[in-house]
Amino acid sequence: MSSHARPEEALRQLSAQAPRSPSERFAEVSSRETAVWLLFAVALCVRLLVIAQTVGFDTPASLEAASDSRIHIALVQSLLGGHGFSIRGTPTAITPPLYIYFLAGLYWLGGDPSVVRIVQAILGGLGCVVLYAIGRRMFDAATGLVAGLLLAVYPLAVYLTALHLTENLFLVLLLLVLWQALRVVERATLPAAMVLGGLIGLAALTRAVFIAFLPFLLVWAVTVWGVRNAATYRTIGTAALAAMIVVLPWTVRNYVALHAVVPIQSNAGLVFWAGNNPYADGGLVWPTARTWTAGPPPDDGMYGWRGLTPAEDNQRYLDAAASWIRGHPRAYLRLLGHKLVRLYGFTRTADRRDVHVAIAPAAFQTLVMLLGLAGLWLTARRWRQAALLLTLIVFTNLMAVLSAGGTRYTVPMVPSVVLLAAVAVVRAIRVALGVLAPGHLGVPEA
Repeated sequence: MSSHARPEEALRQLSAQAPRSPSERFAEVSSRETAVWLLFAVALCVRLLVIAQTVGFDTPASLEAASDSRIHIALVQSLLGGHGFSIRGTPTAITPPLYIYFLAGLYWLGGDPSVVRIVQAILGGLGCVVLYAIGRRMFDAATGLVAGLLLAVYPLAVYLTALHLTENLFLVLLLLVLWQALRVVERATLPAAMVLGGLIGLAALTRAVFIAFLPFLLVWAVTVWGVRNAATYRTIGTAALAAMIVVLPWTVRNYVALHAVVPIQSNAGLVFWAGNNPYADGGLVWPTARTWTAGPPPDDGMYGWRGLTPAEDNQRYLDAAASWIRGHPRAYLRLLGHKLVRLYGFTRTADRRDVHVAIAPAAFQTLVMLLGLAGLWLTARRWRQAALLLTLIVFTNLMAVLSAGGTRYTVPMVPSVVLLAAVAVVRAIRVALGVLAPGHLGVPEA
């Protein structure tokens, strides 16, 4: 044994008998299975408390601030009343179906808004546990624990629990997509890729825009397996096929009910125009007699025109938006900046007014965003390790630029931001506890 080995061995023996240091206790707590219950309990309690103090458990969905809540409850009432997926007796695909059927099932079982909000709080707690597992697998146990705790108290995720909005189901499905993607990396089997695609399909049936994440998933796969590796295209091709199989029954329903090819949602053109028109301010501005300037305004009561199919409605909106963009390139470039400002601010998607948010939650959410930037810098040298997180951030920003900005629209990148923030927090803790030199990046290997 060398002269350098003996002191090290003696130090290890002494450490075994000495009281544990704060860093050792921190590492031990972060790796315990009780972390799962801790995360779930904290997340659930915080959400129930916020529901009670803000919207209230028994408040009808029709009285919530979000207009989407009123659309969702109208569809639920139509389903429970035996009129199918329709509004005022007219079949529609104005919103994806999965969350509506989720709500309908809860109302059928309990018939009370409080049941919906409690179940959504439980889903929020489970989401924090899934994020802990993702962080543990992607980085280490400490990072997973901190990420789970950050999500447990993240203001946007907490507040949305009280509302009848798709993000409550979508966020859990998104986290499952991330978890399954990491499993596919470990073992790229056909069943694993099919499960990944199935989860993407379910997420798209909750938030239709998420189907556009498939090309971004391909970019991520290239970073994992390489551009010339057949596994890249086999895995993502299988996942894409599985996603389409999951979505297909709804597409067939839309063709039968609407007499048009509508893969998931029938108003994509409307949403694109609402974010790109002469009156747009970075959010969504709906067409009215004042804001619609490309001929007669919509007249069917659902932002469509009598005598036109949903596909024809969409094409009219797309043509009008494209015409305005081509004719006003400078105004359009300014509009892109407004969209990003609204995305990172505290705003409603379809309301010119900012959302009134108390200083503490606004400051905390902003701090998490800034910590996410720090985590992004810390992972820059090992960017492949965080590539999946980066694709979600790019995807979220690009979708906002294409359509509109609003605080709700940050949800697809919330797991990425929180995980990267956790990387920065854990590094700071380790530096403070003296287990990491200040100049060391401290990003664990995957």
